[in-house]
Amino acid sequence: SEHSDSAVLARLGLDLLTELPLRSLSAGQQRRVALARMLLSKGRVWMMDEPFTNLDGAGRSLVDAVLSEHLANGGSAIVATHQPLEIVGDVKRVSLS
Repeated sequence: SEHSDSAVLARLGLDLLTELPLRSLSAGQQRRVALARMLLSKGRVWMMDEPFTNLDGAGRSLVDAVLSEHLANGGSAIVATHQPLEIVGDVKRVSLS
C-alpha cells in the first residue's frame, strides 16, 4: 500500500534514518518526520503551521504534492503559511494582514 510505514518513509526520504534519534536529525528532516506522522495518522483534517519552514525546494514540492493528494482523497487542511501554496484542489485563501 502507498500509505504503509515503509512506503511513506521512503517517499519522504526518511527510510535510511529510522535508527537515528529524532534529536540528531536536521530541522528539515524533522519537518519530514512530522509530515510522515500526518500521512500515517489517517486523519481527515490536517492542521499545518508553516509547513515549509526548514525545507529545501524538493521538500516544499513534496509538501505541496502530499497536500494535493490529501485534498483529492476527500481530506481537508488548515494551513498557516507565508509561502505560496502550489497545491491542486479546492482552496479558500484567507489573508490576515
